[in-house]
Amino acid sequence: MRLSREVYRDEYSSHTKETFYNDKDQITGILETGKSASGENGLLSIYEYSGENYRVVKYGNETKSYAAFIAQGHTILGKNNWHSVAEASSTREFKFEKGLLIADHYHNIEYGTKSSLSCSYQNGLKVSETRTTEENTILRTDFTYQNGVLQAKRSFTNNQFTEQIIYVYGNNQLLLEEQKFLKHKETQYLSSQKNFFYNAKKQVEKTEYYGRYDSKMQLYKVEEEIRQGNVLTKKSAVISNVETMIGYYDLAAMHDMLKQQNMEWAISMFGKKYFETATFDAKSCIIEKYDDHGNMIDIKSVHPDTGETYGNAVFRNEYNDKSLLEFIISYRITEDGKMEESDIKKFYYRD
Repeated sequence: MRLSREVYRDEYSSHTKETFYNDKDQITGILETGKSASGENGLLSIYEYSGENYRVVKYGNETKSYAAFIAQGHTILGKNNWHSVAEASSTREFKFEKGLLIADHYHNIEYGTKSSLSCSYQNGLKVSETRTTEENTILRTDFTYQNGVLQAKRSFTNNQFTEQIIYVYGNNQLLLEEQKFLKHKETQYLSSQKNFFYNAKKQVEKTEYYGRYDSKMQLYKVEEEIRQGNVLTKKSAVISNVETMIGYYDLAAMHDMLKQQNMEWAISMFGKKYFETATFDAKSCIIEKYDDHGNMIDIKSVHPDTGETYGNAVFRNEYNDKSLLEFIISYRITEDGKMEESDIKKFYYRD
């Protein structure tokens, strides 16, 4: 079954998204409409196919093409020459080879800007992608593999090295480390690193974040995920003041950055002895509960030290006989423990 209609409604607004298909089960159009105190709005996306390639043309609700669709209904999508690209807000063209995306060209007609993406492959693996931004900046990323497993990616801006990320795996091919290298003058250096730890089910249960500070790698953030049945507890701790200060080649480079940002006042704070007294002062604990379909039914924000709940939302999920979601009702829990409906989402399907 294909999702054909989604309806979202809260106390302030409503939003509807309708998706239309052809006899090949390809999307031919998407109509999004919304209502709020500020008025009504709408956006129509039209999908046009040429083999495995396709183009998406978007129209606002003030255009004649949008009005023609509303007047004649979705059957107009199978006709020719009924909409004008000249009044479209944007177009986006996707090109494929053997199911692999090789080009993505976006044209924002409303603002007169363009951007693009091109990809190249070897043996079905992406080895390079190049993005051209609206400002004509060229961003290229090269990928390297070993036995089909990603080992590293190198990024360049206008052909100048930006960063390199290296992936380190264990004997079971689980990712153990993600190392980020930057460049200082002519020297590449390790800027930051993530270490991943797993449980017996090969699920990540802890991630440690290290950053370069005064030429040394320092632990500045830890995230944990504790799974017990359908309950997931997420804990984190971070040295909050230092998160934007790590990653520089040395203190001199970091202090130069502070001067450029007119933050000279912070230079005395972030000196050689900062990590001798730094503590994990920002902590959080979020407890999520899921139903048997993997959709959330409860989320709580809990004080990591006292266990006191200071934020709570509950979700009622209903399914049809195909185990597909029919609706989700969200409730906020007030301070006195009462449930207040905050929004509802409804889903409709076609065979």
